Amino acid sequence: MIEIWHSLLANLALVSILVVAWDLVADFTGRLSRRMQSLLLGVVMCVGAIISMATALTVSGFVVDLRAAFIAAAAFFGGWPAMLIATVGSIAYRIHLGGQGASVGVVGILITAVVGIAWHHIVAARSRTMYDIFGLGVSVALAGLITLLVIPAQIAGLVQQSTFPSLVFRFLSTIIIGVLLDRQQRRRDLLVSNMIYRAMVRELPDCLNIKDVDGRFIAANPATADMIRAASVEELIGKTDFDFYPKEVAERFRQDEMGALEAGQTLRIDQPALLPDGRQGWLYTLKAPFRDESGKITGVITYNRDITEQKRTAQLKNDFISTVSHELRTPLTSIRGSLGLIAAGVAGELPPKAANLVNIAHKNSERLVLLINDILDMEKIESGVIAFKIKQMPVRPVLEQAIAASSNYMADSRIRIVLVDDAPRAEANIDPDRLHQVMANLLSNAIKFSDADGTVTVKLERRDRDMLRISVIDQGAGIPEAFRSRIFGKFEQADASSTRRIGGTGLGLSIVKAIAEKLGGGVSFETEEGKGTSFHVDLAEAHRQAEKPVLVERRSRPRDGRLRVLICEDEADVAAVIAALLDAEGFSSDVAPDIDTAKALLRSRDYVALTLDIRLAGESGIKLFHDIRASPVNSDISVIVISAVADEAKRSLNGTAVGIVDWLEKPVDSRRLHAALAKIVEGKVERRPRILHVEDDEGVLAVMSAGLGPSVLFTSAKTLQEARRAVAKHRFDLVILDIALPDGSGLDLLIDLPLETGVIVFSAAELDEKLGDRVQAMMTKTRASEIDVAKLVRSMLVSSRRGTRSAAHAKE
Repeated sequence: MIEIWHSLLANLALVSILVVAWDLVADFTGRLSRRMQSLLLGVVMCVGAIISMATALTVSGFVVDLRAAFIAAAAFFGGWPAMLIATVGSIAYRIHLGGQGASVGVVGILITAVVGIAWHHIVAARSRTMYDIFGLGVSVALAGLITLLVIPAQIAGLVQQSTFPSLVFRFLSTIIIGVLLDRQQRRRDLLVSNMIYRAMVRELPDCLNIKDVDGRFIAANPATADMIRAASVEELIGKTDFDFYPKEVAERFRQDEMGALEAGQTLRIDQPALLPDGRQGWLYTLKAPFRDESGKITGVITYNRDITEQKRTAQLKNDFISTVSHELRTPLTSIRGSLGLIAAGVAGELPPKAANLVNIAHKNSERLVLLINDILDMEKIESGVIAFKIKQMPVRPVLEQAIAASSNYMADSRIRIVLVDDAPRAEANIDPDRLHQVMANLLSNAIKFSDADGTVTVKLERRDRDMLRISVIDQGAGIPEAFRSRIFGKFEQADASSTRRIGGTGLGLSIVKAIAEKLGGGVSFETEEGKGTSFHVDLAEAHRQAEKPVLVERRSRPRDGRLRVLICEDEADVAAVIAALLDAEGFSSDVAPDIDTAKALLRSRDYVALTLDIRLAGESGIKLFHDIRASPVNSDISVIVISAVADEAKRSLNGTAVGIVDWLEKPVDSRRLHAALAKIVEGKVERRPRILHVEDDEGVLAVMSAGLGPSVLFTSAKTLQEARRAVAKHRFDLVILDIALPDGSGLDLLIDLPLETGVIVFSAAELDEKLGDRVQAMMTKTRASEIDVAKLVRSMLVSSRRGTRSAAHAKE
């Protein structure tokens, strides 16, 4: 019995020595193919099995050895090629040894091979673990018990004495071989992975490096050395940016690194840099914390990519957009405006044939304008050039305006648009102009694809989680199945025949999706062929805090029949003096000591005028003035500013002070107050307003002049210098200003204009910068025609004469 243990222990030592020897030479086989590696493993395991049998103890013709561990390992790690070599070689040698246990030995070899290959396929689809090796060892050990079933009865007793030690050593040897081969294979995989990583980093054209927390390089690729102009990567190691860059540049880089280290987050930066060829360029830089196995930050990883070409391309793209905006929009504006005026009969009645041709030309100019606007909008949204002016406001008015604007679209089709409001008083944080654009695109689509005399429904409803849904529902043909996945793509349309019949650019829905996402929402659709389509825009609902209630007596007329003036004044003594002066002039009055009371009184009573203190109970009287002009009630009221800071208020209001009759300093001059009230009551004969149009395009000037008509004194200037001479010579009520002038920017004229002069910017350029209250309206050529501008001018002039409302702040 002791001899059996000694023999198996010697076999176990042989197993260990052979596997260690294989571990030493296996690294040299890494360049061989996987099949060749499997065959070589099979040969080595076969040799091990043969040596194990050759040096083992023989009991009654039965060889007690550890060949099973080699055969199972060959099958488990090498698959079929290794298994076949190890199995065939072991069987051949066992038959060569002979003895009455030869047949039993062959059966044992085959059973072990089947166990090993079965485990190979079990782990083939996943990563191998120690549990798998342990399971293999148990299976190989138990497989040895099967051979007991075929041992002759007369010698079974002798063989059974070796069963227990044989099982133990079969298990141990299998575990030893499995662990060592697994370790060797994992090390080889790691070496291959590291080799691939090193090659990838070495050949990467972009800079990649790692620094410690003190800013010293601990690893870098050759591209980093080239960028820093170091002789080699080895020269970088242990040094900092201060060894290669000027102090101010190195300090900026170090600040970025410290930001990543302190925040523990990845930073992305676009920064100017000196490129390896000496050119000034741009780098996209990513800095991420470098952590050890415990998660502690031990350095920073830096990745740099040369984006000079992308920056240049982006600038070229912006320049192209700017060129298209000016060089196409300006002549198109003239063409469309001229055709519109001719079609409207301004130039006289046309013969029917000529009128028809003009109408055709006008409609097609509108289509061309829409195409250009859509292309520019898409490019500006994608490049982030368009600024969104988000504010909390009711959603329904925007929908109503969009419906009204679309009501004449394809009027011949007689499509009816219905608004269903299932979310009364719903508000959201939106840019009203951009949401209007979304609705205009969805409504035009719905109208285009609806049958004549059909109905398009616009529905506003509340959804779960404080979401609002705006739906545009048509009863058209629906969207074909094959087109649905591409519906929000650029220049995508269902089919060419539909395009020729219905028209469109294929950009509308792309713009809808982009704007909806910029507003923090999303867009989706439901469709069924033959029944129609519903497009949904989902936005987060915003909730407004309830305003402080102010209780006032509600009367439309004063009891004494006199005209009433509202005194907005927080000092009781001053209010009493103004009330006495008004009483002497024959006016009744009410006093509002704060803004809330003033608004409540204006909603409940009719006033012929109000006096306004700019600093009202710690609040802004200027804000109250703008709120009054935007209010649907008493928005036409005349205003007399009575304030200790009247001059300051005059500067603040600039050209928006339309409807202010006079500016009176405290203490009140009774004669000026009398004159102001007389002007309000009696009115006066208005002179013809004087308009200055600064524009370098003759066509636009001609169309604008025709659109405004003879009721104004129209002056034109084609350059900035001409405009400055005109402003120095005359006082203008309103200036229409183009930005791109031959000798400079039209905006430079603003400093030469009196504060009370209103300004409308009408240009091909779409301005996103904030010009404050100095500019009352900004309108873009092709988005607004000369006729639209003329309407706005007349509206502002009427407001100036009657004090009806302040100038518009909308930007087309």
